[in-house]
Amino acid sequence: MLTFILKDIHQHTVVLHHPLKVSLSFDDQAPADYLTAVFAVSGKVPLLSSIEVKQEEERIFFGYIDEQTEESSQKGHLLSVTARSLAAVLLDNEAQPQQYCMPSMPLLMQRHFIPLGFTKFKGSSSAYSGQLTITKGMSEWAVLQNFCRCFVQTEPKIRRSGVIDITGQAPQEMLVLSDNSILSCRHVYRPYVLFSDIWARTRVGGDYSMPFISPKAQKLGILRRRYVNVADSRNGTALSVKEMLHKTEAAYERLQVTCSGCFPAEQGTLLQLNGQPEIYRIRTIRYTLDSTGETTSIEAERKEI
Repeated sequence: MLTFILKDIHQHTVVLHHPLKVSLSFDDQAPADYLTAVFAVSGKVPLLSSIEVKQEEERIFFGYIDEQTEESSQKGHLLSVTARSLAAVLLDNEAQPQQYCMPSMPLLMQRHFIPLGFTKFKGSSSAYSGQLTITKGMSEWAVLQNFCRCFVQTEPKIRRSGVIDITGQAPQEMLVLSDNSILSCRHVYRPYVLFSDIWARTRVGGDYSMPFISPKAQKLGILRRRYVNVADSRNGTALSVKEMLHKTEAAYERLQVTCSGCFPAEQGTLLQLNGQPEIYRIRTIRYTLDSTGETTSIEAERKEI
């Protein structure tokens, strides 16, 4: 049973039960998670500020209200809200143009993220050699993403707790789905995402002489070659090229499964179907509640052992 806790603009708590409709979307291609919900209410609702969704005591969503709609008819009063998770704060705020020499996460926290309400981060506190340039029009999210890509070689995540995670580490928890909860299941194979080989240029003025070969593409008879210049650190490192190849191999096979009930696992969580040896990593989760019941649709990539 999900609990919905809303707060108004004065931070007074409003608890609403038994929503008529809910849609929750968690997608690794979108920094912010997304929620829409419709409730039957007895009358006027104060202006709302935020919404938190809990499953028992575990928070599965927290975000600020993007839109609040109240509708009255002969059938009663309805309250509709849409909200995005905390990453939306970084997406919606423009960063001040400037340049940092030897940037570090503690410095960026102090100058950019703490003023927006983010108090903790997980990852390296090191200062990195080089420059981080913030141009006019960049969002605070772009600042964080560029720092991680250029200096840490990771993709940042805003965890449900509000912690900024720059480690690039995926959760190691395992979600096992039983046969009686699975409504539908299908496997999708995508040869077009694979690279057979990537050649890296690691030295200024040098050749593209460092090969990274995909055994999966070779086994499937796929020829799709790329050349990446990593002599300029802005394009990553040889390690990031190897990681690029691993990501394409993981993306080759996708599992799409729809279940009855609510399974709000975090993105990156491991997934296994009951009785099967294959292990997948969750990329997208969509939870839906309406008059027909509640379902969770999950899309996951095959994890290579």
